[in-house]
Amino acid sequence: MIDFSKMRFLVVDDFSEFRSSIRGILGLLAVQKIDTAANGDEVLELCRRNRYDVILHDYNLGEGISGQQVLERLHVEKLLSPHCIFIMVTAENTQAMVLAAIECEPDDYLSKPFSKVALQTRLERMVRRKQVLAPVLKAMEQRDCEQVLQACAAIEAQDPRHAVLCQRYKAQALHELGRFAELERHLEQQVRSRPAAWNLQMLASLWLQQGQLSRLNPLLDAAMRQFPLMPELHDIRAALSAQENDLPAVVQSLQRAVSLSPNTVRRQIMLARQAWLNGQADVAVYALRQIWEIGRYSVAFDAELLWQLASMLAKAGNSRSSEDSQNWLRHLDKAAQHEIRLRPLAALLRLILAQSKGLQPDATALQDVCTELLARQDGYTAVTLLQLGDWLQQLDAASVAQTLWQRCGERHSTVTGVPEQLERRLTGFAGTAMRQATRQTREAIALHLTAATAEAAQLFATVLEQAPALLETNMAAARLYAAMAAADSASQVAACLQRIGQMSPLEPAALDFSRMNNPLEARPW
Repeated sequence: MIDFSKMRFLVVDDFSEFRSSIRGILGLLAVQKIDTAANGDEVLELCRRNRYDVILHDYNLGEGISGQQVLERLHVEKLLSPHCIFIMVTAENTQAMVLAAIECEPDDYLSKPFSKVALQTRLERMVRRKQVLAPVLKAMEQRDCEQVLQACAAIEAQDPRHAVLCQRYKAQALHELGRFAELERHLEQQVRSRPAAWNLQMLASLWLQQGQLSRLNPLLDAAMRQFPLMPELHDIRAALSAQENDLPAVVQSLQRAVSLSPNTVRRQIMLARQAWLNGQADVAVYALRQIWEIGRYSVAFDAELLWQLASMLAKAGNSRSSEDSQNWLRHLDKAAQHEIRLRPLAALLRLILAQSKGLQPDATALQDVCTELLARQDGYTAVTLLQLGDWLQQLDAASVAQTLWQRCGERHSTVTGVPEQLERRLTGFAGTAMRQATRQTREAIALHLTAATAEAAQLFATVLEQAPALLETNMAAARLYAAMAAADSASQVAACLQRIGQMSPLEPAALDFSRMNNPLEARPW
């Protein structure tokens, strides 16, 4: 029997009756320390103040942040100790909910209604697992990857039956330590002996970044046959198509992933971006609407997406779309009260909508907008910069449009579809040179992940000499330098971050960028 009396529990549900019911069940299990919360904001505040052993969290909290989004925020803010057991509780059993819950990686999930016996069984199983893994989890909490590997080895030697529990932690530690050859051998052994979603995904991602494409395709085919409901495999297929510069295939793979798991906001954001770049504005608009419906409380959401949606609707040019665009402008205005970088976007949209009604844009207002956009251009995504340029061109601010497009090329040309968009807009845009820089960036990343560190550093230096502002290249180079033991590594990392300067929260690397700029953000719980 597990002694629950000294453990601290947090019960989260928007219905007070259910919270009371769970309190009663936990009381029968001798639990004495029980906190409750009715919404996500309360959960985050409680987790900032307290350390919990078990969190029982409802998936659907009604209006506001969902259980999935709470768990995402707990991970991002480092509020969840590795020792904590997080169980997602739900009355739903839809594919979308289950896959979304799995993707945000709770320790377990439990369907309502459930009995005392069912809850006790789950809790005892998870507590025993955490007890076995305690040395590993302690090392993880201390961010000591070498100690993680030693703890895994000790557990495997003590009782080989528990070895399977250690394999994922071992793989993550090897990745953090940059021991990629050892990681590859470990993952290949796991895939052959005990294929699972995590090891197939991790090996496929590694081979993609290493450029082992001839091995990757058969692995993806086999994995998709074995795990047909695994959207992450379609994400990897999309990334593979992006490396091959096959934008329609990128969109198709992302659509398949979204059809399996529509509640994952980052994937919807990626779909909206790539669909728009591929000329599929209708697909992008639908994805952006879905993001608002399911993800406006997600840590991945940013109101820059509202600008993109309103802009796409305004581009349609009919009265219904213009009215819809006006509605999204109201949402954007609310967000702009708290986020200064959104204000010129909202101001420009007002000028656009006024022009659509036959009104002459105010010259002073347009000049002010142009000045602000030029000052903040590095804080926007490629899609936003392209759209801004299009509207400024229409408003007879062609020189500012050209400047924004040029900056888009300098920073975002590694994004599949961007060079082609710029070649249609900018006379003399060096699309071929930027595609070469993208290929060399991929090669440098592959060299880094095959332990050819010196060659990778040299190739990054070559690319950055020719295209110093590329976001993806600077971030990949910063990760390489951060892993090196050279005396000038810290200064090289700082130089990469300085060249980036600003980054939209919607960029895939935004969280890493923030943490590298603010090391305290990476501090363990």
